[in-house]
Amino acid sequence: MSEQQQSPLAAGSSDAGLPAGAPAVRRLAELDALRAFALLGIFLVNVQFFADPARFEGLPTPQDPAGTAVLAFVAALFTGKFYILFSFLFGYSFVLLWNACHQRGQDIVPVALRRFGSLLALGLAHGLLLFTGDILVGYAIGGAVLLASRAIRVRTATRLGIWIVAAIGVLMGLLAGLMALIEPWLASDPAFTAALEAAARPAEEGHLASNLALYPTTLGGILIGQVPLVLGLFFLGLASGKARLLERGITPRTLRRTALTGLAVGLPGAAVSAWGAELSQSYTGFVAAFAASTLTGPFLTAAYVCLLLLAFRTAPGGRLRAALAPAGRMALSNYLAQSVVMCLVFTDYGLDLAGSLHPGSVVALCLGVYALQLAVSALWMARFGYGPVEGLLRAATYWRRPTWAPRSADTAA
Repeated sequence: MSEQQQSPLAAGSSDAGLPAGAPAVRRLAELDALRAFALLGIFLVNVQFFADPARFEGLPTPQDPAGTAVLAFVAALFTGKFYILFSFLFGYSFVLLWNACHQRGQDIVPVALRRFGSLLALGLAHGLLLFTGDILVGYAIGGAVLLASRAIRVRTATRLGIWIVAAIGVLMGLLAGLMALIEPWLASDPAFTAALEAAARPAEEGHLASNLALYPTTLGGILIGQVPLVLGLFFLGLASGKARLLERGITPRTLRRTALTGLAVGLPGAAVSAWGAELSQSYTGFVAAFAASTLTGPFLTAAYVCLLLLAFRTAPGGRLRAALAPAGRMALSNYLAQSVVMCLVFTDYGLDLAGSLHPGSVVALCLGVYALQLAVSALWMARFGYGPVEGLLRAATYWRRPTWAPRSADTAA
């Protein structure tokens, strides 16, 4: 048969929309390394909610100048930047899963539904027991939408993703303007002020009871505020995966130009985000920070990615990629492990140090735990083909006995 006849684009194929002549599935070291890089950024952001529970209400606890500088740095360069990358990579990886199913002669629909259903169950458990800011539920829902629209053309998916992100950013900007009008009136309301103060106080009933009480509200906020944005990034990742962006390679000139453009747009937006999230001490600033991060964060994230891809092509960068990739291959295990560590350090599951550590110490803790994760991941992946949770997820996805096959038997999906 010709390449065109073997293509999933053939009439009646359940894989319609997958690029013609798609190559055999293989691991992409760059994809794994980028996923590991995103893990660090997500960790640095999520830990702030454990170290300072008042953040769940949108207003962080005031810090000394050094602490404020650390938090502003994190808000500028990390907040809203790395779940963007993770979401983009999720959309890209969906194409790899789809391609793997095609190579095996499987229908992507039941396979993907089992995977997304497993993510949904895992996300609910993660949100209720460990971290109410869990995004896995949103990924499961967005993944189902992505599955239903998988035949979309590359150009259409790109435009749709851009329009979704831009629309959300504009709407959040308008909401910030509305907040600027009503916040002074709310601040003068004693009942509103008392409610804020009560919400900012540490929960007395313990982390589990607090999670169970808070999770419905938090989940609603994630579904309304984050899932649409995540879906837009899924579409951009889907388009890039269909175009085989990483497989075909990007020229150094394109990477440099994209990085410069991303920095030019993203850094001013990062400054606005840092001001709104950490310096303004207002809900108006908090919403403005989200708007700025939504509109300009993808540019800064793109700059990070392009600079890393350029670095990976050098000898030192190749070693960095090799050090990061194992953690990216077991990103789900590492993501959940980070929540376990945060609970053990900051909640009554363990040391109960919420509100006790300086922001600088919190960042140092994260860097230490992340370095340990890189080392443990390298040891694990040298022996196994899948991370601990990834092996279980794969078993549920393909509806077979769990296995953590040796690396030689590994595939990309």
